[in-house]
Amino acid sequence: MDKPLIMVVDDDKTVSDSIAELINSTNEYRAITAYSAKEALEQLSKNKVLLGLGGNRIKLVILDIKMPEISGLQLLEMIRKDYGEDIGIFMLTAYEDEEKWDKATDGFVVNYIRKPYKDEEVLNTIKRYFKGMQEQGKMVLETFERHIEKREEWNKK
Repeated sequence: MDKPLIMVVDDDKTVSDSIAELINSTNEYRAITAYSAKEALEQLSKNKVLLGLGGNRIKLVILDIKMPEISGLQLLEMIRKDYGEDIGIFMLTAYEDEEKWDKATDGFVVNYIRKPYKDEEVLNTIKRYFKGMQEQGKMVLETFERHIEKREEWNKK
């Protein structure tokens, strides 16, 4: 059986490559990289499953927010529009504020991790995601609940 395919999208080549290397080192998943939203869209198009089966070989996207031309949040909207919720997305970014959290949780992300990240956080998110649909739903709900907690923190300031 093929290993689940994960795409890491970050314009910082060092970050993207190191996350892909971490994922590939588990020998449980296969990671590819994209260094821009445009490259990510090309990879998604290239990995569409043919013959009317729908879906995509890419099962999870690890996505940075701040990228040139098209931001990660704009890419998130595009992926949801074109592929629905069939592809899991989790944000891995240095940027965090109420607006970014709002847009991310509106896109049903499975996690929102701030850089600098810990390898264990990334791998645990991936492992949980691939446990199945029930776990994926829990992850989206947990991320939304963390967003509500963050919103309360921001409102106190």
